[in-house]
Amino acid sequence: MSRFTRHTRGKHKPQGIKHKVHASKEKFRVVSTAVTLAIVLCCAVIFSYYLVSSLSARGPSPQIVETNGNSEDNIPKVALIDALYSTYPNLNFSRSFNRTLVEAGFRVDIYEGNEVTVDFLKRLKSGYKLVILRMHSALSSSNDLYFFTSEPYSEGKYAEEEYYQLVKKAYASDDSEPVFAVNWGFIERLMAGRFNGTLVVAMGCDGARDSWLAKEFANQGAIGYIAWTGPVLLSHSDQAIQYLIESLYKEKLRLEDAVERTNNQIGADPDSGAILDSCLP
Repeated sequence: MSRFTRHTRGKHKPQGIKHKVHASKEKFRVVSTAVTLAIVLCCAVIFSYYLVSSLSARGPSPQIVETNGNSEDNIPKVALIDALYSTYPNLNFSRSFNRTLVEAGFRVDIYEGNEVTVDFLKRLKSGYKLVILRMHSALSSSNDLYFFTSEPYSEGKYAEEEYYQLVKKAYASDDSEPVFAVNWGFIERLMAGRFNGTLVVAMGCDGARDSWLAKEFANQGAIGYIAWTGPVLLSHSDQAIQYLIESLYKEKLRLEDAVERTNNQIGADPDSGAILDSCLP
């Protein structure tokens, strides 16, 4: 009997303090985990709310807009390279040029004064339908025509270009400071591909007297080259080229007809008798 009694009492032994502590810890762990998960979830909801709000404040996401061929890249472009703007500005000429070409449906880029450097010419964008060179120009002793930039001459700055006779020191007049000037070789080697489909108009002196220059523009795909047959006064050149541009793009005359009409209406240079000449490929 005594064995049975001891066996029964051992089977229903009351729980000790150690077991109670373990149960309490387990309950605390479960509650802590639940609270932690609740906090994390709450933070995630708050973060998501502020993220959406921030993105909404920045506006809609960028979209690709179909332009149906009407983007600015598809508008034909023309350029006026006015190296004389700083010393001999003619606002009437530049405004007339801009107005006439904009009305004709072109985008007009005007580069003035100190912008017209050797490096600028190297980086000139391609794709212009018309390029006007309002620049001094002169023939060298070897009859190469040089276009004068507005960049003051600095010995050694373009040593390689000078070595290959693409660039040289030039004076617009006896009392002027020297500037860098470039020739047809510069255009051939450092401006290749710039004039495909372009009409080039040179406003300086003797532009039509360098056959290599005209050939180089033609080799690059220019549709024409217009220049003066001798020395020309800047005021006369401004007047004549302004008239020429209006004849070409406002009245839509053929190139040869526009040149002939300009020579007839504006006349030859009053001092030298030079007229405009057109060279076509």
